[in-house]
Amino acid sequence: MPDPNLVISPLLPDEAALYQAVRHETFRPTVNKILYTREPSQKTIDSIVENTRNDIINKNGFYMKCVDKTTGIVIAGAKWRYMGLLNADGTPAPRSLEDVKKDLVLLEPYEESDPVIFNTIFTLFAANKLEIMGTRPYFSLYTLVTLPDHHRRGAGGMLLQWGCEKADELGVEAFVEASLMGQPLYARYGFEPVKEASIDLREYGGDEELKFVVSSLTCLMCDCDDINVL
Repeated sequence: MPDPNLVISPLLPDEAALYQAVRHETFRPTVNKILYTREPSQKTIDSIVENTRNDIINKNGFYMKCVDKTTGIVIAGAKWRYMGLLNADGTPAPRSLEDVKKDLVLLEPYEESDPVIFNTIFTLFAANKLEIMGTRPYFSLYTLVTLPDHHRRGAGGMLLQWGCEKADELGVEAFVEASLMGQPLYARYGFEPVKEASIDLREYGGDEELKFVVSSLTCLMCDCDDINVL
């Protein structure tokens, strides 16, 4: 069961920096090795925060936070996106193949990125979405992060369940590219592995291969523990 002192709510535009801080600290030993070749500058961090803030204002995705009521600290966050259209009656509708491809345009690498590594992994992720989900509408979990000192309190599970319930309400699938460490927890929710994706950082001067499991599900309503995903 989640810690009763934890509560989730939408992330506000002025809280974008808090979300980015949780994301950066959580991904430091893993995903940041893909995003950066060195510690990002304040200029880069400010740019990411501003992009997040604009996303929230423009409703480009659903940003959620988990706060510890005893301290007021944001300990976890998530970003979900609905990938599809809505009919006049609010029911989900697929997009054209052209619109899907437009939505999968790659991000620009940061100043601290290795462009080859950055573009390789995000090209792979975009190709997976196109191959597996096609033009069908679905909820995609882009990020789910919990500060390391607050694992096993249920924060990640609360944020994950929120998005899955939204997918259930619309009657659409959910999609995630997760670390191997998180896959057993997704399996508990009913996520079915579809394929693996990986990038071997040793080919670029790194020291490891990072692997991800691409999974989808149709319906889920249960509890879960903390998990960090891209």
